[in-house]
Formats: sequence, structure tokens, C-alpha cells
Amino acid sequence: MRRFLSTLASRCSSCSQTLPTPLPACSRCGSISPIPPSTSFHDIFALPSRPNPFVVDTALLKRRFREAQAVCHPDSWASKGQHKQDIAQNLSSRVNEAYNSLLHPLSRAEYILEENGSPMSENDKLDDIEFISEIMEARESIDEAHDEEDELRRIIGENTAKIEGTVGVLEQAVGAQEWVGAKEAAVRLRYLEGIGAAAKRKLENLED
Repeated sequence: MRRFLSTLASRCSSCSQTLPTPLPACSRCGSISPIPPSTSFHDIFALPSRPNPFVVDTALLKRRFREAQAVCHPDSWASKGQHKQDIAQNLSSRVNEAYNSLLHPLSRAEYILEENGSPMSENDKLDDIEFISEIMEARESIDEAHDEEDELRRIIGENTAKIEGTVGVLEQAVGAQEWVGAKEAAVRLRYLEGIGAAAKRKLENLED
């Protein structure tokens, strides 16, 4: 597993005051700096990446995201000059990217796999014929459920349980640094999330 050494300081490089977030943005003295491209998404929010980077406290992530955006939002730096506002814009974009990647299990898995040399692609397939058959049957059931809200809720419930089980497998594989198994679980999760999204859209259309 790739191990990150934090590239972010806890104190302002200009006034030496403790920074409110891991970002090099100090509202006290008006100093702001870019962060290295190698900075991990976990480091941006001061979240632990060990022993298992897949395990993320999403409530803490959301709070740290709000705090980070509060200190680097470009509007807050508009009066500090164009250069500092541009840096703030770049920081804000990195914060958004990191947040969106870590918030959900699938995007988090994609990020972790990418960082460990096993990137996912749209062409990734599974050799599990039984699983693929289940996915096809679920899609057919969704297409055929014209006025059957109960049937769609049943599909969503069963699919949610499968998603939870797959996320558990994914967490274990990442923790064990079993990247082949982690990637396979992530591909399964992508299929299952597709089923969940399709069923929810159909249900919403029936309820409207």
C-alpha cells in the first residue's frame, strides 16, 4: 500500500500561528500557498490513511470539508489580490475533488486503487457469470415494473443488502492490500450501484 508522508504543515509559514485546517491558508496574516500535487486526499482533511485508507469517518469528513472550504473559498480572498484568489481557487478545487472522492465507497475505492497502481476503467468486466446474470435479471425486473412500486422497493432493498456486503468485502481487501480482490469488489459495486440508481429513478417516476 502506498504510504503518504504528510506534506502539509500545521503552522503558518509567515506568522507561525497554528492553522485552522491542514491547508496553508491563514486568515490571521493573509498568507496562502498552493499544496504539492502529491498531497493525498486524506491529508487534505487530516484523516488517517492507516491502517486502512478505505475506512473513513464520513461525518468527520463532512465537517472537515466545511472547515476547509471556509478558509480557502475564493470569495474570501477576493480583496487580497488576484494571485492569492487564484491560489484559493485551486485549493478549493482540490478540496472539492478530495471530498467527492472520499465521501462514497465506490469513488473512494477508485481513488485508492489508482494510488496503488490498479486503476479502474469503464472496460473492467467480471468473469462471474452468475453475478452478471443476477444483474441482467434485476434490470429486466426494473424495466417490467410499470406500476409495481412494491416490486421496485423489494429490488432496492435486496440490492442495498448486496451493496453493503460488497463494501465489506472491499474494505477487507484494501486492508489486506489484496488489490486484485479489491478491484473485483469495486467493479461489482459499480454494477450494483447502477442497479440501485435505475430502480430508484423508476420508483421516483411512478411516485410523481
